[in-house]
Amino acid sequence: MSSKDKIKHFFNQYVLMIAMVFGITAYLVYHNLDLQSSTRDTVRAIVDFLIPTMVLVMLYVTFCKVNLRQLKFTRWHLMLFLFQVLLMSLVTLIAYFLQNTKFVVLAEAAFICVASPTATGSVVVLTQRWGGNSETTTTYTLISNVITAFFVPVMIPFMSLQEYSLYESFLMIVRRVTPLLIVPMLMALLTQMIFPKVIEVVKTWKDLPLYLWAIAMCLAISMTLRYLITSEFGIPIEIAVAFVSMVVCAVLFYFGKRIGRGYGEHIGAGQGLAQRNTVFIIWLGSTFLHPSCAIAGGFYSLWQNMFNTWQMRKFEREGKI
Repeated sequence: MSSKDKIKHFFNQYVLMIAMVFGITAYLVYHNLDLQSSTRDTVRAIVDFLIPTMVLVMLYVTFCKVNLRQLKFTRWHLMLFLFQVLLMSLVTLIAYFLQNTKFVVLAEAAFICVASPTATGSVVVLTQRWGGNSETTTTYTLISNVITAFFVPVMIPFMSLQEYSLYESFLMIVRRVTPLLIVPMLMALLTQMIFPKVIEVVKTWKDLPLYLWAIAMCLAISMTLRYLITSEFGIPIEIAVAFVSMVVCAVLFYFGKRIGRGYGEHIGAGQGLAQRNTVFIIWLGSTFLHPSCAIAGGFYSLWQNMFNTWQMRKFEREGKI
């Protein structure tokens, strides 16, 4: 293996951790710069534009590599669907009874981690790299987004401190999820039908979705660090939220793999249930629930990427996970 191949191999293996470290470093540098408020507003506007744009491109490239006409519903999809909805309902019930206590923040943090839709692009990327079934995994990511769009608006009013009606919550969440999911899928389907040669070119960009995902993750981590630094709450609450997000991440990975193993789909099922859209987690918490919940997204990103980095190393060494 040449030196260039070794560097590329190392970068691909640790790209998630590199993205997180770079995101933290970049924000700390930015935070300590003496910038005018107008400049900071411009930077925030650019970041707000870049994240969904890169996610859209990442999904488009990923969907181009998947035969969308072969998507099908399987039994393990139903099992994961039931598990996620039941877990969301349980956490919602806990948050409802803890509404007037300081511990409600922890229940809300758990809720947004469980309720967030699957991170479509990253799940398909990793599933493809590890030999899983891209079509069935993509199908579940669509199901997960439907779960978020229809069940979250129903459950949020039971714990929200803000005066959003059921209808308003539903529309806000649907507007957030639908464009990033439907638009790249339709674009990919049209490309497959009208420009098949473009698909052949896109298929040669094996690592592009992974790199785009890493950039989006870098920005998401920076956003989380901003919430941590500017938070009005003490360190004990932040540590507790970090612990809750770690427990939720472990539970989702464990049960996802356990359910999927019974159907020969432990890779796709584990990623489908546990790989959360952390940018969405941050938005959901800061928009509908207690603002301190938003940091759960960054911590969840840390845990899931640490686990996926370990899985990447295991796959490189043993050829399986």
